[in-house]
Amino acid sequence: MLNIVADNFKNAINDYIYLLEKKYPQKAILKLIGDKYLLSSVERTILFRGITTKNKIISRSTKLASENELFNQTIHVDCYNTLITIGSYLNGSTVFIGNDNFLRDASEIHGKIFRTELYEKSLSLIFYYLKTKNVSNILFYLDKPVSYSGKLCSDINDLLNKEKINGKAQTCESPDFILKNIDFGFCSTSDSIIIDNSNVKIFDLSRKTIEFHYKPKFLDLTKME
Repeated sequence: MLNIVADNFKNAINDYIYLLEKKYPQKAILKLIGDKYLLSSVERTILFRGITTKNKIISRSTKLASENELFNQTIHVDCYNTLITIGSYLNGSTVFIGNDNFLRDASEIHGKIFRTELYEKSLSLIFYYLKTKNVSNILFYLDKPVSYSGKLCSDINDLLNKEKINGKAQTCESPDFILKNIDFGFCSTSDSIIIDNSNVKIFDLSRKTIEFHYKPKFLDLTKME
């Protein structure tokens, strides 16, 4: 097991799932289990973001798109969600595979801005990877209320033009709302609410991009229950 979690973390997962299946409030479960097993803040974040019920695992598995489906398709990218996950890996922060088989981060930096070089590196990795998959269009959605979104949006559009990639970045008040309502192509996100409510399949762009370029050893919660 990776040294991200304590030896008793598997027991914490089992207790957490048991109470989730009993439909107890998630935040109350998190505090109860976290306090019982003296979990770190990272371990608590991994539980909260990475563990769900069996019914949701089954539902989400039907929405998970494969690489073979990407040819000539449009990818709608939950920009901050995707870049932060890849950037967290590049920064040496914790990323892990949830028990629903989606890659997530436990970096606790959502809503904050990464260093510019991490965003640029993450985008470069995404563009190179997607070129090998011959997608037709890449659309990035950024949260307008987040600081510097306008600048990042402009930078992405410049990079798309420079790399001669068909696509566009745009800021919007609620990328979540847009991504939950698109009706063509695939969506790239690990946001559980978007996944559960999406009308299209979800492609785990963060995970596939990292696996394409590196040989990661992710903490895998699918193997810890």
